[in-house]
Amino acid sequence: MRAKNLLSWRVLLGAALAISALTLLILPGDPAQATDSTAQSAARTSGPVSVCLVTRDAPNRERTVKVAQWASQVLLTETLSYPGPCASYGAPSPLGNGTVRTYAQINGATPQTVGFVFPKNTLTGLPTTMTDGHHCYDMDGNGTVNEHTECVGGHERPLELPSQLTSLPGMPLKWALLNYNPMGHGPEHIYDTPHFDFHFYTQSKAERDAIRSGPCGLAINCDDYATAIEPIPPQYLPADYVNNNVAEAAMGNHLVDMNSPEWHSTAFTQTFIYGAYDAKISFLEPMITKAWFEGIANGVNPSRCWPIKQPQQWQLGGWYPQEYCIDYRANRGDYTVSMKNFRKSAA
Repeated sequence: MRAKNLLSWRVLLGAALAISALTLLILPGDPAQATDSTAQSAARTSGPVSVCLVTRDAPNRERTVKVAQWASQVLLTETLSYPGPCASYGAPSPLGNGTVRTYAQINGATPQTVGFVFPKNTLTGLPTTMTDGHHCYDMDGNGTVNEHTECVGGHERPLELPSQLTSLPGMPLKWALLNYNPMGHGPEHIYDTPHFDFHFYTQSKAERDAIRSGPCGLAINCDDYATAIEPIPPQYLPADYVNNNVAEAAMGNHLVDMNSPEWHSTAFTQTFIYGAYDAKISFLEPMITKAWFEGIANGVNPSRCWPIKQPQQWQLGGWYPQEYCIDYRANRGDYTVSMKNFRKSAA
């Protein structure tokens, strides 16, 4: 069986590379070979691209190859391959009927993509209760805890980022956290629909874990609430984001973009949040509804990217993403939520 898998791997790789080479050898001006001027122009200007080659008979074996543009499209359709370079992965955590894990794609010493990946069946069998009960506080002192008003965090999955990413010089991201909120959360009529919070933390996990539950804000300790809402100096505050003092236990403060569509009579589908604690950015967070993911797989919503609004200056220099993306990879039957287009910023 191993010999058969190796043979099929070599055959497919050889075929892809042969197709790629043939494509590049076709002369755009040869009337016997090309009839479309747009295709001819593309052939002249497009070079080989990186693809992480993955075959269906060896789904856990990945190898970065370079092929022509159109050959890459064949691989991305007919195999389990994905746009390269190949990823490094964090350990998976169970969720629903599937799992979720982090991944990172790195080109030399430059981060290319960091994100979460999960199979389609993760969206089935999800928790239905408001919370996992990890972060609750009897705020009214009546001796019982109301999970709807005295608990925060939904159902959380702390995740390690790949060490290949966190060990890069100038990489501010330290770990990741997924929260699934079966009933959403406040504010009412804004984010009160089933959704996922995908956190990429610049704050250490130990510091985050030390943000205690208590009777202030969103079930947060009052001293920690005061620390959480400390204002960020204007030059470090991302453009259009405001501090509404929305601080919660085991999380910190949440800065929102009041220009985002959900604040202007448009139903929430996806948005981007910044976290803050002790007057510093503590996490970057795409927030996405369950329905939006389902709509992508059904062909109703597109896979696409959105720009991430930046501050004038970062308090901590290093690599920061310029866009976040939500994708459904039909050939792999999975979703990715990622941050891309990293640029290195001085402090």
